Amino acid sequence: MNKQMSSALEQGDMTPVVLVGVEGQVTIASVELTQLINQFRKEEGNETEKQHKELLRDIRKEIESLESVGIAQSNFALGSYIDKQNQQRPCYSLNKAGVLQMLNKESAVVRYKTVQYIEKLEKENKALKKDSYMIDDPVERAKAWIKEQEEKKVIELENAKNRKLLEEQEPKVAFANAITASKNSILVRELARLISQNGIKIGERSLYTWLRENGYVEKNSTKATQKAINLKVLELVERTNQDKEGNLHTNFTTYVTPKGQAYFIGKFLENREMRV
Repeated sequence: MNKQMSSALEQGDMTPVVLVGVEGQVTIASVELTQLINQFRKEEGNETEKQHKELLRDIRKEIESLESVGIAQSNFALGSYIDKQNQQRPCYSLNKAGVLQMLNKESAVVRYKTVQYIEKLEKENKALKKDSYMIDDPVERAKAWIKEQEEKKVIELENAKNRKLLEEQEPKVAFANAITASKNSILVRELARLISQNGIKIGERSLYTWLRENGYVEKNSTKATQKAINLKVLELVERTNQDKEGNLHTNFTTYVTPKGQAYFIGKFLENREMRV
């Protein structure tokens, strides 16, 4: 962990705990982000305080949601700090993109002021960095110029890598947003519709065929197998109906759980040759 971050947290210091990466990128400790959120909430009249443990929970959930569909994340870095009781506690450092991700449930005022705060830090950090042409000593100026060119190449390579990654993961991101919003189990035909919306055309019948061939649905049936139930990707809902003659009939309907939605669409996105 960054020494500045560790020292400030040990002292319970409210001073900004800012970490600066190789490329000059500003990152903020989750402890400080919690303080900022509470400060800006109070400024708009909201006395509800966010606990650091709540932010940690939200970050872990964000990471799990993205990783469940194969999206690698680099906006959060796990670390630790020593609290006032001299106990080691977990925390995260967040870059600007990570901060914006975690502010999605905050008010417009809190989001705006936090972004302003980060942009101010970025400007201050940039102002502190002395460009090579401003150095009088020719040897030091040459060294600084070489370092600037090396950093520039690293940034260009990283940006190219990020652009490629974004292009590759664009459909996965769209899917992740849909799954994150889904908290209920859905029918297989609705799962087929979700898959189709993410660029892989498939109908309900074809999806049932695939589920049977891969052991998730029983042969010549629409009932989930025990394997799928144990994996908690499918579930069976039993309903009993009475006909006009008073006879009872039991029907089973297969539903796709929220976990199953992420599980199956993730498989289709990874294996695009399964398009039908």
